[in-house]
Amino acid sequence: TTVILPVPKDIRAKDLSVSLKASSISVKMKKALEDEDSPRTLVEGSLSEKIQADESTWSLEGGAMLLILQKVKKTFWANVFEGDDKIDTSLVDSRRHIDDYDESTQAAIRKLMFDQRQQNLGLPTSDQILRKEGDKLVPPLPPGVEYINKETLDKAESGKKKT
Repeated sequence: TTVILPVPKDIRAKDLSVSLKASSISVKMKKALEDEDSPRTLVEGSLSEKIQADESTWSLEGGAMLLILQKVKKTFWANVFEGDDKIDTSLVDSRRHIDDYDESTQAAIRKLMFDQRQQNLGLPTSDQILRKEGDKLVPPLPPGVEYINKETLDKAESGKKKT
């Protein structure tokens, strides 16, 4: 789940104190803005569902803060924070056939289904499987990015030289 928060102009990551915990989030400014007496709290509250805090992250992009929350239970949330207005999750059309979605969405759905099955069987998820390459840990990759080994890179380079 991605949560988008507006942030004051010219705010940088080092200006923020961010705490992502399994059941709560806190985003506060370290210093007050010029026209304010005390540091501003951008968001703070208890989550309606638990997240994997160590797998969740955040970034600042174009005047907005993106909170990327990895859910413990892969379900639609009625709201992000306890006490917020609830959305009607029954309006989310979950009956569409997988072929109705684009390739990247299909891949995400298949990954979710695989991971749920693996968890139910007590087996490693796709992320856990992919992180183990021999004995070294491989960092997770963003969607659409793949590892390229030297052999593949050399083959691509030799193809460029022929043209």
